[in-house]
Amino acid sequence: MHLDPTVDRPRFEVRSPVDGRIVATAPDAAPDEIDAAVHAAAAGGEELAQLTAFERADLVRRAAANLLAKTDEIAEIVAWETGRPLASGRDEVAKAASGLVLAAEEGVRLGGDVVPVRAADRHTITTRHPLGVWAVLSPWNFPVNIPIEYLGPAIATGNGVVWKPAPSTVGSAALVMEALREAGLPGGAVRLLTTDRIDTASALVSHPGVAGIGLTGSTATGEAVAKIAVGKELIFELGGNGPVLVFSDADLPRAAAAIAASGFSASGQICSSTGRVLADPSVVDRLAALIAEEAERYRLGDPFAADTVIGPVHDTGIAGRLRERLASAVAAGARVHTPDDSEPRPTECYLPPVVASGVPLGHPLEAEESFGPVVPIVAVADEDLVATANAGAHALSVALFTSDYRRAMVASSSLRYGSVVVNDRPSYWELHLPFGGWHGRASGSGRVGVADVVRRMTQPKTTTFAW
Repeated sequence: MHLDPTVDRPRFEVRSPVDGRIVATAPDAAPDEIDAAVHAAAAGGEELAQLTAFERADLVRRAAANLLAKTDEIAEIVAWETGRPLASGRDEVAKAASGLVLAAEEGVRLGGDVVPVRAADRHTITTRHPLGVWAVLSPWNFPVNIPIEYLGPAIATGNGVVWKPAPSTVGSAALVMEALREAGLPGGAVRLLTTDRIDTASALVSHPGVAGIGLTGSTATGEAVAKIAVGKELIFELGGNGPVLVFSDADLPRAAAAIAASGFSASGQICSSTGRVLADPSVVDRLAALIAEEAERYRLGDPFAADTVIGPVHDTGIAGRLRERLASAVAAGARVHTPDDSEPRPTECYLPPVVASGVPLGHPLEAEESFGPVVPIVAVADEDLVATANAGAHALSVALFTSDYRRAMVASSSLRYGSVVVNDRPSYWELHLPFGGWHGRASGSGRVGVADVVRRMTQPKTTTFAW
């Protein structure tokens, strides 16, 4: 796929983790292009804002239908770009379409209030209005659904957007833009900006015409953006490394299945996946064996093959980092359980699911976000599980397994995380639920979740009528 082939400026290439082929080329926007992009988004946003909430909702619903019509085309390019199986890409498109429909519904529900006042000759109301131009920076792991979490609410509420997708997923971004344009989106209202340059991204988020920034990405990226985005509205969904707490009275087969589903699906490249397991020493060996059995179900292979469950990780940097951390953990006493994978692979990005038990607390394999199909298990006594989880740097999502209702209630109320899941995987989430990190820790600020984003992308106005 070649984006804007007539544009005469430097371009960058996208190589697939599946077999190393070039799957897209795109213009590499420079910082001096940001001003025009922001002004175009502002003009397009003004045009959107002139529509009624119901007209914008109809537009967003048409975009959802267009996405669904492109399901197979989008799923194919997502597989090439990310390494995820075709079925996973199809599921992502369906979820993104449902997110658009939900944004349309929330947009028409966005009302104000009639506010009582002391003065007898006054009538006061509040209404909500678009904030302005939003810069949206989306990641590569779910290149359709995650940007829609921002784009749907922005369009539904009359905001303009400059959207910078991850450089490695510009092909799927182009297809999402097609779906929006074909729905009747005013020109420029969402401006797609393709670039592999950090200075261009910096110019975008610091531009004075940008009122808010929606970012899903790494903690390091969020910290860098926050330093140059003073005064702007921020919705940051950042790193996870969510722990799963397994108490001594847990249903271990249930815990193992949930841990594997969250740790290995999408090759573990989900911000709320099983980053690490903290388990009472009395259950560690049995739990590790059960998760290893589950790992056998996650067949590694070509994402275009029907029997593949997980494909390659996104790039060689992730693969190399995980291999180094695993080797270091083994040297420190960890025991590794993994399905046999002697089959030759076309790139270095193919990693089978790994269970590593006996990982020392604080080792990089468990203390830092892996973003790969690795489940490290650390032995921690029941009475120390909550405190150990709260001591981690990240605070996006956490899961806990116990058969004791009182223990579940006490632990869930004590865990300082944006999302707590009891007796299920930490990656459980639905589009209407607020999702984000715990304030003051390394997982971001604000919340995604359609209803929350709709409100954050608008500002209240108080109007008083006197007579």
